[in-house]
Amino acid sequence: MYQPRYPSFSVSRSASGQTPEDAAPRGQALQSLAETDSLRSRFFSWRGASGRDYVCSVFQSGEDSFIADVTNGVVIGVAREGVTTRPVCVFLAQERSYGDRRGLREIARELGVAEWHVHFCADAASLRDLSASLLN
Repeated sequence: MYQPRYPSFSVSRSASGQTPEDAAPRGQALQSLAETDSLRSRFFSWRGASGRDYVCSVFQSGEDSFIADVTNGVVIGVAREGVTTRPVCVFLAQERSYGDRRGLREIARELGVAEWHVHFCADAASLRDLSASLLN
């Protein structure tokens, strides 16, 4: 398995072969965009362990080059199984090498990442809050 060289990288238990006992993480499309064709698939909201909602921009796995250039934010790798959305990894964009497209493609392939969800202008506290909710 690809081992990134940044300390904030976390992988979900289900992606590493363990299955969590409780229900899937709390996430949902934005209700305010439900009636729009062009925007509803570009934003998603995840709930942190604190109860705070984090609105994320959604990028398809083929948009790795854009994600590789993000310098400030929490990046969530998301697998899709039918209509089910499941986070498989979370990391701080600022801790990885700028422009590391190959590493992102390896993560996407190995963990089944279909989308990258990015919460821009995030800090380590946001990462911990989201990781605690999404990956445990």
